[in-house]
Amino acid sequence: MSRSLPPFSAIKAFEAAARHGSFARAAQELDVTATAISQHVKGLEKWLGKPLFVRRSNAVELTEHGRDILDDVTRILDDIASLLPREREPSAKQTILIAAPAMLIDGWLAPALAHFYEDNPGLLVTLQPADHQKSLQTDNRPDFLISDQDKIADGLLADFLFDDALLPVCSAQFRDILGLRDRTNWHSAPLIHDATSPDDWQTWAKRRAPDLDVHWNDGARYANHWLAIEAARQAHGMFMAHEPLISGALDEGSLVALDETPLSLGKSVKLIRRRGHASPAAIQFRAWLLERVRTR
Repeated sequence: MSRSLPPFSAIKAFEAAARHGSFARAAQELDVTATAISQHVKGLEKWLGKPLFVRRSNAVELTEHGRDILDDVTRILDDIASLLPREREPSAKQTILIAAPAMLIDGWLAPALAHFYEDNPGLLVTLQPADHQKSLQTDNRPDFLISDQDKIADGLLADFLFDDALLPVCSAQFRDILGLRDRTNWHSAPLIHDATSPDDWQTWAKRRAPDLDVHWNDGARYANHWLAIEAARQAHGMFMAHEPLISGALDEGSLVALDETPLSLGKSVKLIRRRGHASPAAIQFRAWLLERVRTR
């Protein structure tokens, strides 16, 4: 028997937008653009002859008719999902390969993965140090590259994650003992350096403290950002941190800022992927990461 049915893509777009309250977050989940979600929903509204959402500046709300059909749409999609064959080996983990600079892996991404695994026990993330878009075109191609490169190569898409900025930090105890609220006392405080980003102190000092009598190259060097952060937590010195990587430490009070505002580096860190990527595991990771940086 012939049935008059709307496009299945429109049904999925409506359900995801209703669940998230946002075309943008629905687009992240389905790995399409927000414009595509909007067009799908408009097509469904035209097919039904009734509006399904009230559009606002940064969110959408269901209309009465939208609320009336949402439960049935959700049930239908759940029923379809239940008809699909289960994985042959449900215990086998799906792997996602991510390339990123070592500083971002050690200081930010690796610690955050504990939260990802709590919500996604069936997925496994493998991290590969890299900082060039060519890594997405090699034989052992990663699913994503995290990078601050400005130009995005043809065939690749990028999602904004955060703006990079420098911020001097130390422990509260270290600051108070040496009186580091007064910068004239900084000459007596040992400096901590991240060996993967050795010029950070000089970059900051050139803009924020050009006349301060401090030997910015002196001090201990640690192999990565994470070890340097831990040294600062343990009151071993002052560290020039990349602010997005220490937001958690600042929130919990294990580190305190020694400058009022971070110094912007004029670079944004992006999540880069190949156009048309369809891996369900990769889509799931991308949606999780974008939500995490949005709410941090």
